[in-house]
Amino acid sequence: MFEPDVHYTLSLVNHQTGQQIKLELIDPPFPARSYQLRVNGHWAKKVPYASKTSVMRQLREWWVAH
Repeated sequence: MFEPDVHYTLSLVNHQTGQQIKLELIDPPFPARSYQLRVNGHWAKKVPYASKTSVMRQLREWWVAH
């Protein structure tokens, strides 16, 4: 099976609770300003494609909540 090349990887760990999130942004097969998302090794279902700006906004929301 073809494994796509990861363009960016973000890893966040809450050292107090041990919760972590690994986010991979992968170039889609078509030209676009958004990326396919893989969260903790699984393809994202809720938001399958997103720009870097929207990814960072969602990460900040997760960061504040935890």
